[in-house]
Amino acid sequence: MLIGHIFYATVNRIAKVEDDYHKMMELKKRAEAADVAKSQFLATVSHEIRTPMNGVLGMLDQLMHTNLDVTQQDYVRIAQASGKALVSLINEVLDQAKIESGKLELEAVQFDLRAILDDVLSLFSGKSQEKGVELAVFISDRVPEKLIGDPGRFRQIITNLMGNSIKFTERGHIFVTVHLTQEVMDSLDVETESSSKNTLSGFQVAERGLSWAKFKTFIQEERVCPYPSSTYHPINLIVSVEDTGVGIPFEAQPRVFTPFMQVGPSISRTHGGTGIGLSISKCLVELMNGEIGFVSIPNVGSTFTFTAVFNNGCSNLHEYTSQQINNQSNSANSEFEGMSALVVDPRSVRAKVSKYHVQRLGIQVEIVSDLNQVLSSVKIRNPRINMVLIEEEVWNNDLDLSVLFVDQLRRTEQKVPPKLFLLAKSISSTRGNNVMSGAHSPAVIMKPLRASMVAASLQQTMGNVGNKGNCRNGEVSRLCLQHLLLGRKILIVDDNKVNLKVAAGALKRYGAEVICAESGKEAISLLTPPHSFYACFMDIQMPGMDGFEATKEIRDMEKSINRKIQLGKISAEAHGDVSNWHVPILAMTADVIHATHEQCMKCGMDGYVSKPFEAEQLYQEVSRFS
Repeated sequence: MLIGHIFYATVNRIAKVEDDYHKMMELKKRAEAADVAKSQFLATVSHEIRTPMNGVLGMLDQLMHTNLDVTQQDYVRIAQASGKALVSLINEVLDQAKIESGKLELEAVQFDLRAILDDVLSLFSGKSQEKGVELAVFISDRVPEKLIGDPGRFRQIITNLMGNSIKFTERGHIFVTVHLTQEVMDSLDVETESSSKNTLSGFQVAERGLSWAKFKTFIQEERVCPYPSSTYHPINLIVSVEDTGVGIPFEAQPRVFTPFMQVGPSISRTHGGTGIGLSISKCLVELMNGEIGFVSIPNVGSTFTFTAVFNNGCSNLHEYTSQQINNQSNSANSEFEGMSALVVDPRSVRAKVSKYHVQRLGIQVEIVSDLNQVLSSVKIRNPRINMVLIEEEVWNNDLDLSVLFVDQLRRTEQKVPPKLFLLAKSISSTRGNNVMSGAHSPAVIMKPLRASMVAASLQQTMGNVGNKGNCRNGEVSRLCLQHLLLGRKILIVDDNKVNLKVAAGALKRYGAEVICAESGKEAISLLTPPHSFYACFMDIQMPGMDGFEATKEIRDMEKSINRKIQLGKISAEAHGDVSNWHVPILAMTADVIHATHEQCMKCGMDGYVSKPFEAEQLYQEVSRFS
């Protein structure tokens, strides 16, 4: 009787477990199907919004390069800013969806960290100048020039943190520093000189050491690199973004990294935003095997700090050591190599930043605290000083003394007196102050300082020292732009006529000859060797034959012809004197979920740009193949 009862209970239990298992599997299938449906929905919505936004922003960019009066230019800028804000919102929502589905992956490509931070500074320079907020970046000499990792995602983290700082800071400064974590571990005083008494702007700041106080990085000896490699060794970076903004209320600090959560309802109304950026940044940092933390004091400011692990772009220790030496005097602009400069600034943190950016041009820099020390240095210095960069605070403290200084400098024994430059943080300050006029008045260099901008300012005032022309990183004249792709024939393939017009107009601005095609089949016909195309931009989603399929056929065709040339079945002369055909094909896609970098590479493409794109993005992709 008892045995029968036990047997009956066991059978029922097994049946119930099996039934529960089948129900669980059914729910799992439904959840997976819902996840796929959500991804497809987001991809479709993204594509359908990005495609017309590419036309809107592209045409606004074209309009900005026509003859407009000041009011019209202002209207166009407002429309551009609004469009970019919408695209940014779409990107954040898509990133959050990728994070939730576990589909957010990192790329591993070589990049220049200093160039990325220069670009981000340029992005926020207008707003910081308008507010009169000091904006600056300092990168340690020990950080390699080239790293291997995901530059786009690193830029996204920095842009988000700096964007928040710009949004909530009305006076004082925003200061970004980058060091090796080992530097901080060896000496916690490396950058803690930004104390309440000695900061970039003189305003009190939240103690940055508290922002990383709970990091496991400082407990564990080494973090694993998310980009495994047997050739390169990992580089652990620690990045801080310090501001003197309104700070975060203590009661709101626990939910800072919670998605879609704002500090308060008034923040959303006053400053805008979705409250999702910091959540995404935290996920990206964790993907880079790093940590993120912050310290914030209301009405004093906030400091956000994160760590990230990359691979060193140098393949051996000797190359890395040589690069660290070169970082102390980066001679990328060798026309300034061997020149000497004085930076006049009594504030040590700010002077260190100015020295860092000027030294990147190969210029030897010495720091002095006042104008009298300049005169002393000029009299005893050998070789001579070529330029003096004066902080506007020093210049404006006593304008009578500044005028006297210029007169005395002119009377020194040097045949050619040093050129004078004023370092200013806002346009209004240079307009409002009575900067003396005349041949010896200082030229103004606007902050935030970046190597390309400093170089352009020096060239303009001192003449074209190296006879290298004035086409410099992103700060080129319209005439210079027109020669960058001169003589290059580029094919654009897209079934959307607006997108064709936008891309063609952007590339023609750089001097390229542009041919347009509206289908994959037409592209195959035009790219059949021999042809004279330098590169091709290919849309992904097209009716009939999509960009992936068209690219595969083009690559198969090129391989077939290359094989016949190698076997001597056909002559290279009959095919344009080219023995190895491979035209660079770059995807233009509004589908940022399915059209990943890996998928584009798999079908034979050489890269991709996402819509909406800017003219400079197209040029940068094409210029990789020059």
